[in-house]
Amino acid sequence: MNIVFHVPELSRSIPCLNNVKNYLKLSLQPEAEAIRIVFNAEAVKSLISEEESALRWLSLCEEYPCIKLLVCRNSLQGYSLSPDILINKVEVIPAAVVALVEFQKNGWIYLRP
Repeated sequence: MNIVFHVPELSRSIPCLNNVKNYLKLSLQPEAEAIRIVFNAEAVKSLISEEESALRWLSLCEEYPCIKLLVCRNSLQGYSLSPDILINKVEVIPAAVVALVEFQKNGWIYLRP
């Protein structure tokens, strides 16, 4: 199944992580899943290296290679953050809103925990 999770609030990063983990634990074929997490607005701060949330995301991505973390470049610039300070499992995308529209247009299930 193709699922995109949208995380715009910093306070929703860990609840989203828990949702993803719970879903994949119960999946009959987690290796067949495609999970994308789109972080924008203040949620981009949850992926700064050494932050507890970032370390938890890193661990989950290592456990489940089907997870890809996508971070909005516009949001990083808005908070004057360099992609270099984020964990290494992150892919920077130009704009979260465009990515979310594309995912949904291509039939991905959209969830916002």
